[in-house]
Amino acid sequence: MGITDMFKKKKDKDIDPAEAKKQAEEMMGGQMPEITDEMIDQMLAGDMPGMPKLGMMQKMSLKGLKKMSPEKRQEVFAQAFAKQGGGDPESKEEMAKQIEEMREAGQLNSKQYKIAKKRLGIK
Repeated sequence: MGITDMFKKKKDKDIDPAEAKKQAEEMMGGQMPEITDEMIDQMLAGDMPGMPKLGMMQKMSLKGLKKMSPEKRQEVFAQAFAKQGGGDPESKEEMAKQIEEMREAGQLNSKQYKIAKKRLGIK
């Protein structure tokens, strides 16, 4: 999930901030780190270890994130990390249907089909 995805309008299916923070903390191994202005500056400059090169839209999103209050910033990151997790069963079912349709349409061969299902954790 890219940083620009964090700024998209909320949908009805979005999780509440408390639940998102809980899921994100579990994923991060305890506590969500505080996202400081210095960290954002490092991301923008490309000085953060393991950080891929950012595109123009990602940089714009980070600049918008830097203008947010620390509380709102934590909430945005918590929701982003929570969405990266396992996902809900309904979306997995929908993805499984789409993968099956792609295979039937000839867009995926059997090897690609198996890899896609394995990565999604679908049996």
